[in-house]
This record gives sequence, C-alpha cells and structure tokens, in this order.
Amino acid sequence: MGSLVSNDEVVRVGDLSGLGSVYSEGGGLIANSGERILKVGDGWDIDISSPWRKILPKIVFAGFEGRASSRLYVTTQRVVLIREIDSWREIKEELSPLGMPAAAAKGIHLKQLKAAGGRQFCEIWPGQLRVVKMKRIDRRWSWLGLRVVGNDATRYAITIYKTEGFDPETLSVLQSQFKI
Repeated sequence: MGSLVSNDEVVRVGDLSGLGSVYSEGGGLIANSGERILKVGDGWDIDISSPWRKILPKIVFAGFEGRASSRLYVTTQRVVLIREIDSWREIKEELSPLGMPAAAAKGIHLKQLKAAGGRQFCEIWPGQLRVVKMKRIDRRWSWLGLRVVGNDATRYAITIYKTEGFDPETLSVLQSQFKI
C-alpha cells in the first residue's frame, strides 16, 4: 500500500510508514500531544474513494468484505483505523493464470511488511473536512456514509462500517466528530 499522501493531508493511508508515528509495534495508536482517545472499537472497516462524483474514482483505502482484524480509534483530533495485513484478501483478486506472477510478488512483499511489524492504517482528520452529506444506518449493522471536502478542495467518499453486528455507541461518537 505505501503512504499515499503527506503528513499534512486530511486523509493519510499507508502501512509500514505509520510504524512508530501512527501505531506502535504492538498495533496500538500513538496519540499526539494533547490528543485524547474518546472511543475504541474492534471489527470496523473503512472505504475511501476520491472524488465521489466520477465514473472511475481512485480508491484511497479499500475495506474488506467480511470480518476484518482491525481496531478503530476515535480521538479528539482524528479517526484512525489500524488493520492487520491479510495477504490472502490482498492477492485473491489477482489469482488468474495471467496474474499469478504479480500475485506471488505481492504476497512476498506483504509477508515482508508483516514480518517487519507493519499494519495497514487509515488516518482521517475530521476538523479539516467539510461534510456535504452524511447518512447513518444503525439497525442490523453500524454504518456511516460521508461525502466530504477537504481544505485543499479534494472530495472524498468515506464509508465507515462495522464488519459484523452493530455498535451504536461507537457510531455516535464517530458521527459527532464530523460536523455538517
């Protein structure tokens, strides 16, 4: 995955680049000075694409179908998802006769990242985003859909969801961080 944007952006994703700055070797969040953790939830995932009104938007951070070994941190400054690297989920779409060499190379790279203590992370700074549209569903599952614009005029479609079951308490704290 690699780091796609710089530290001063409103959405930052990556893997090994966050070790020691976003998450610790054990996978816990490293808080900034003056930052307080409001809520921690297990089994959450995030999908982010940019821009939202385009035929083929760029996928910034892709969520997994089904269970995810992840932890969502909602703090006073940011929303951070830290997810274990799942090599099988990353390469299974590339498993075809023509895609086997690329899948094998990607699998080796992911195993090396995992061995070095890498995890996938997604960091969102809600205070630097203007919410254009927000939709919340909390019946059978917890789901928050957002259309936001960053300070740099970049548009993002963000979907934050619980992979199994529902967690209305975490969803309420999460929703309170995004202001319309």
